[in-house]
Amino acid sequence: MDQHREHAARSADRSPVAGPSETVRHDVWVWLAPAGTLRIAVRARFDYDRADPCAVRVSFCLPHQRQVTWIFARDLLADGLYFPVGAGDIHIAPEGGPAGKNTRIILRPPSGAALIEVRRAPVRDFLRATERLVPRGQEEIDIDAFLKECVQEG
Repeated sequence: MDQHREHAARSADRSPVAGPSETVRHDVWVWLAPAGTLRIAVRARFDYDRADPCAVRVSFCLPHQRQVTWIFARDLLADGLYFPVGAGDIHIAPEGGPAGKNTRIILRPPSGAALIEVRRAPVRDFLRATERLVPRGQEEIDIDAFLKECVQEG
């Protein structure tokens, strides 16, 4: 990585910020390798909201101002830091085993696949900040409100 990108990567990998509405947001530089192409450094924004306690949103800021957002389980991301997890569209695993410094996220949308590599430490810091808002295993979901929302949308 050239010096400019190295500086940008250090600048973006700061501590997670807890927002006023009980959210956590963390910008991190990741390496993205769309199917069959070279790796490129892109900014990813990890978001967590206490109102949706089981989910994590990761938005990738792609070239030409395009943004792609994936939503997946916070537990999947947390477990994927230490051992391979996932099925279907999302797979997460530590690169180099549990002691490795990077985590790999494989996304498989209908249009192809992409490999994302991210340093483990900033993701771990993000997850710790989410757990200060809502500890793992203590998530509460209003099932009645969820079902009502599903019926209204359907």
